[in-house]
Amino acid sequence: MTVTTTTCVHAALALVVATAVHGQQATDQQRLDALRREIAALRGDSTNWLTEERAAEIRAVVTDVLADADTRATLQGGGTTSGYSDGFFLSSSDGAYSMKINVLQQMRWSFNDNEDDAAVGGGGGGGGGVAGVGGASSGQAYGFENKRTRLGFSGNMVDSSWTYDIKYFLGYSNSVEEVGAGQLSDVSVTKAFECGATATVGQFKLPFSAEYAVDAGNLQFMDYSTVDATFGAGYGQGVRVNYASGDVRLAAAYVNAIREADADWSANSPTSEWAFAGRAEAKFAGTWQQFDQSQSWRGDSYGVKVGAGFAAERDNGFGDSMTSALTVDLTVALGGANITAAYYVYSFDDTGVTAIDDSNPSAFVISAGVFVSDTCDVAIRYEYADFDQDLGGAEKFSAITVGSNWYLSRNKAKWGVDFGYALDAVSALYADQAAGNNWLEDATDEDGQWVLRTQLSFSF
Repeated sequence: MTVTTTTCVHAALALVVATAVHGQQATDQQRLDALRREIAALRGDSTNWLTEERAAEIRAVVTDVLADADTRATLQGGGTTSGYSDGFFLSSSDGAYSMKINVLQQMRWSFNDNEDDAAVGGGGGGGGGVAGVGGASSGQAYGFENKRTRLGFSGNMVDSSWTYDIKYFLGYSNSVEEVGAGQLSDVSVTKAFECGATATVGQFKLPFSAEYAVDAGNLQFMDYSTVDATFGAGYGQGVRVNYASGDVRLAAAYVNAIREADADWSANSPTSEWAFAGRAEAKFAGTWQQFDQSQSWRGDSYGVKVGAGFAAERDNGFGDSMTSALTVDLTVALGGANITAAYYVYSFDDTGVTAIDDSNPSAFVISAGVFVSDTCDVAIRYEYADFDQDLGGAEKFSAITVGSNWYLSRNKAKWGVDFGYALDAVSALYADQAAGNNWLEDATDEDGQWVLRTQLSFSF
């Protein structure tokens, strides 16, 4: 039998293939056996597989996910959202209706030394005066007061272009404003237009001075200066139009009377024949939002703002009697320091009172503050006023105040201490408004009154 070369080759190839297949089968069998051993080990080891405890955890997670999905589905169908963002808020899912709730709480302790055992005392318009009201003072007055407890509601209705603002004072001691405890300060409805203008109807702060435009909870000092409280325009009831475009803002208001709030309508309404107030301001650096508070925090941008305000009214009870006021102001934010200055001037015409007619009372305030750390600042304020009449010294008011604040959470929570010294006697011309800063009315020709104050302020 003859074996050819081709046959030998075929036989050799068949042997190689058979050997390779057998080797591959052996390898696959080894892998399969290894997998079977691992599966058997997992089944036998309860700590490495699905225990009852893990099964319960998985069921709980699934339940939470399903509940969250159900909640989201409910919200999409018309539920509400809530939370905190510069105030506690509620909102409809489409944003058409919302309400934000804010609280301002200020508790103050003060010690006043007026150097005069027969000081007259003095009281504010809102909640009565400090010690000494209604009789002689011992020369010193001290104690605690609930300076402000204010509840606020704001938000939008119908759609985002309609907003409302309501603020109510549950308590107010020695008011520097036209409102007191148990009274509304702000109550208004505003419509915003696409052109940048807004129209407001109700009771509101009149557009006049820069200092009074800052909310009481955002002040660097414990209260508005006595000069601004005396020469400012305060509140009014009527209509206001605002316009903002880039670095310019304008505002004008027509009201029943300057410095009037919560007035009833009667047969003698309005209090004045007519009354207007307006303000214009320009921003040369920074953002408008940073001027909503008196401080300039470390890390803030550089900002400069100038403004001017005008107010005038014709009185109903004195024929052609007219009062007008003008103010100009400058605010500079330096990113950790701030400087403000303001000048005020009044004009009285045809009042029928010789001592007042054609006089031009004027005043100014200048203040500065600087942060010595991220949470602590020091500040100083000087204020001066002159009634422009020779009243034996009673026409003047001047005081200097120095203080410091410790900010626990910026203006949301802070503790302040300050010391004030009156360089002139606090006369009856200024006593009512000065009481808001814990000054007492002095007897004639007395000066050197001083006051030490400390205050906790919470605004949230």
